[in-house]
Amino acid sequence: MENKSHALAAGLFVVLLTAMVIGWSIWMGRDNTAYTRYELATQDSVTGLQLQATVRYKGVPVGKVTAIEFNPEKNGQVLITLAVNREAPISQTTYAMLGFQGVTGLAHIQLDDDNSATTPLPPGPDGIPRLPMRTSPFGQIAEQGAVIMQQVEDATRRVNELMSPDNQRQLMSTVASLGQA
Repeated sequence: MENKSHALAAGLFVVLLTAMVIGWSIWMGRDNTAYTRYELATQDSVTGLQLQATVRYKGVPVGKVTAIEFNPEKNGQVLITLAVNREAPISQTTYAMLGFQGVTGLAHIQLDDDNSATTPLPPGPDGIPRLPMRTSPFGQIAEQGAVIMQQVEDATRRVNELMSPDNQRQLMSTVASLGQA
């Protein structure tokens, strides 16, 4: 009988400890922050952006991405829903850009503004205020990629023409003439 009571006490201890750990993790994971929902619409690629990605206002974390989906009303447009802390100073001049964290390729939403207006945003087409989204510097480079590659190709072709065998012989004879002079 004594062995069974020790096993029962050990079992109750494990169950009680497990319940306390689960309760503690739920209590620590709760979020009592009041959020306002905002929406972004973009035609650009949102590669690297994931659900629960950080939303930063001037570098300070203020929220998270709650949904990424295609706009059923506009072909090819991506809608991003954000939950932003109500205390964040979002106004009519606030805009969003896709930011990247280091070399990992993980993306976040960077909010910024020019501090000229403090009036809140009006509701968008579906009742959620819609922030304008600008192309990030990396997106601008990607858009200009074809032009840059064409210019590099043209420069390489010109260097190859400059270093043709005829031009090399002429350059060598000029150097030899300068050496004799």
